[in-house]
Amino acid sequence: MMSERETQVFRSTPGILVESIWWDARTEEVVWVDIVAGLLHRGRLDGAVDGSEDRVVHLPPPLSAVQPGPDEGYVASLRDSVVLLDAEGAVVRELARLRHRRDGMRLNEGKVDPFGRFVVGGMTVIGDTPDADLWSVAPDGAVTVLRGGFGITNGMEWSDDGRTMYVTDTSTQTVYRGPYGPDGLLGELEPFVSGRPSDGLALAADGTFWNALYGEGVVARWSEAGELIEEVAIPVPNVTSVAFAGPGLGRALVGTARENLTEAQLRAAPGSGAIYMFDGGAQGRPVHAFGSA
Repeated sequence: MMSERETQVFRSTPGILVESIWWDARTEEVVWVDIVAGLLHRGRLDGAVDGSEDRVVHLPPPLSAVQPGPDEGYVASLRDSVVLLDAEGAVVRELARLRHRRDGMRLNEGKVDPFGRFVVGGMTVIGDTPDADLWSVAPDGAVTVLRGGFGITNGMEWSDDGRTMYVTDTSTQTVYRGPYGPDGLLGELEPFVSGRPSDGLALAADGTFWNALYGEGVVARWSEAGELIEEVAIPVPNVTSVAFAGPGLGRALVGTARENLTEAQLRAAPGSGAIYMFDGGAQGRPVHAFGSA
């Protein structure tokens, strides 16, 4: 089942925890964050592998996710707030404050849904009680709690019509799906893929799902029915984020992490924290912009 796709290094910059990768068609750049360092990166697909040509902005860590926003800017999630950034990446204003159920938690995965809302989930940093929430933030700052009881909210996607949402809980090794829609409410969840340490998730135009498996050094490709199609080996253990980039959205980019690795593991996998690239064999889908619907 392991694919023979050849991977190469897109960026060798050793990030602590690379996440939230996406293609910004407005500037023809790849956008990503280093959560722990609070760094927003933007770089061209053909830019220097060492990152020396990239634009990098320091924001208050943890910076868990960034997505396209209004006026050529961005919407981003910090520890417990959602903020708007200008086109240069500077904070314009706080849009919403999200209340975690207790201390020792932070925001994690965030994406814009097909209706222009920013959906972001929390995660437990200290302890293992599954009491993280999943929120929806409207362009006017209105906040809706969609669901609670997560350990680590992660990989999110929506069907083309927006009627089905996929959301991952890495702590239960499960990608769930449930009814969704223009009203922004999330219905009852059911398991879609279980038994693998799922992290980031990307839905391709052909209906297949590309899934980062944290700790396994693998990107898995699943059918619309949740059946495993192939696996792509990444030369580091902690794989975090998957996205399609380039003008045709045909290149798969894979984020990785150095976080939680021992010195021995880092010596064995010195490329941890880099971003890898391979021919996706499928076309990705454009990201949604905050407030666009």
